[in-house]
Amino acid sequence: MPVTKNVSITAVVASRQLIAPNYHTVYLERPAQFNYAAGDWIDLEFSPAVQGGRTYSLSSSPTEPQLAITFRAGMSQLKQRLASLQSGDGATIVQYGNDYGFQLKPTKASTLIAGGVGIAPFRSMLKNLVDTNGRADVQLLYLNSNDDFLFRHEIETWQQQLSNLRVEYIVTKDLSRKKREKHIASLLNDTNRQFYIAGPPGMVANTQTLLSSIKIAERDIKTDIFGGY
Repeated sequence: MPVTKNVSITAVVASRQLIAPNYHTVYLERPAQFNYAAGDWIDLEFSPAVQGGRTYSLSSSPTEPQLAITFRAGMSQLKQRLASLQSGDGATIVQYGNDYGFQLKPTKASTLIAGGVGIAPFRSMLKNLVDTNGRADVQLLYLNSNDDFLFRHEIETWQQQLSNLRVEYIVTKDLSRKKREKHIASLLNDTNRQFYIAGPPGMVANTQTLLSSIKIAERDIKTDIFGGY
């Protein structure tokens, strides 16, 4: 959906959950008549103000009653604030939407490539497919430094419900960049797809270069970069 700017929408924290070592999900009560699409992001502000980035891809689906953002713990002022949020705390949505085409196309097969917490927008997309009885052809390649894959239990459950969903989990800890990219390339049997990459800046850039090297058109590659703030 297009970006909605210059708003001030109160979003009250419902809860915060540690979903894996060093990873949290914050659940926000969904404001009345707040509509969004799977893959959208929100800009959040806090009072008192904290330094750092403020844009978060939603890990929740539009079909769910709460909004959710998922993040890795860190030492920045912002990360400390997020990790300390409690039920009843307030935040303000000042902008939301999707300005880089990071939404599934129902008429085209898709390959989703996630690095670490970059799984967040893909969790939104997959949950939305489950809840709307979607039949899209989706391949998920999920890269993580260890085997603590976020949302793995949910994703494996959804595989049973989505006949056209294929998932590959790739532990990168002992893989060189060359071996990692060779393995990813070996899984891309069909290049006539829409490709989505979400994760840390270096992972996104390297994967985008890999896709370009196997003749994936730039228009068929969409990215969502998760900064380290």
